[in-house]
Amino acid sequence: MDERKYRLRVLKLAGLSEQDAEAVGEAVARAEKNTSGEIVVALTPSSHTYSFWELFFALTCAALAFALFMAFFPELSSFAALFFWGSLPSRFMPLLAGSLIFLITALLFCFANIPAIDRLIVPAAYRNAAVFRRAMRFFAESGIYDTREHSGILIFISLLEKKVFIIADRGISSKIEQDVWDNLAAKLSAGFSKHALKSVQNEGVHASRSASAPASAIVQTIEECGVLLAKHFPPSADNPDELHNGLVVLEGGE
Repeated sequence: MDERKYRLRVLKLAGLSEQDAEAVGEAVARAEKNTSGEIVVALTPSSHTYSFWELFFALTCAALAFALFMAFFPELSSFAALFFWGSLPSRFMPLLAGSLIFLITALLFCFANIPAIDRLIVPAAYRNAAVFRRAMRFFAESGIYDTREHSGILIFISLLEKKVFIIADRGISSKIEQDVWDNLAAKLSAGFSKHALKSVQNEGVHASRSASAPASAIVQTIEECGVLLAKHFPPSADNPDELHNGLVVLEGGE
């Protein structure tokens, strides 16, 4: 899948259009006109592959299936013997058991790759830690940590985990209480909730443009971050644009 198709697919998963993504970039540019700080918005379909947990789930279920197979072994053997002339071949039941366990493991491993199932089988603490690690990795890779006044803010959205992190560099985080960032993240998460995925009029963009609820939530978060930055980091004389303004779509997994 080429980069553009991948980007459009992830945007669709998030309930966003390319027009919404453009609106996000415009909102960042507007907010940064009033501050020397920087805002970056990043979106990923998932922050981890969770392959270990998916395989663990599949193997656990397969082990339970094998235990049931052994518990009803006499009955299953008697039933299987109906399909053979004479006595049941000695190798048949072990082959049957092995084939069934392999099939169950493979099917359940594929089944566990469904995002909704991942959210059920992967512990919440592990998912939250995975999102935080991915956000911090991007925070470092993108250079948000290295702005001139250490006033960069990352708005990080991970779809599979349904988790949002707002990470501020030390220049701005030292001036703002953590509760403020937590409240901003909670409001942004609400914009991505299932019941909110409907078209609304986005007050942060042109009046004629209709945006999705997630886009409106992102734009509102950008505007509120912009207000915080403008208060503590007013624009300098040159006010360079140090980081990319557009919505960044990252590859899933880690």
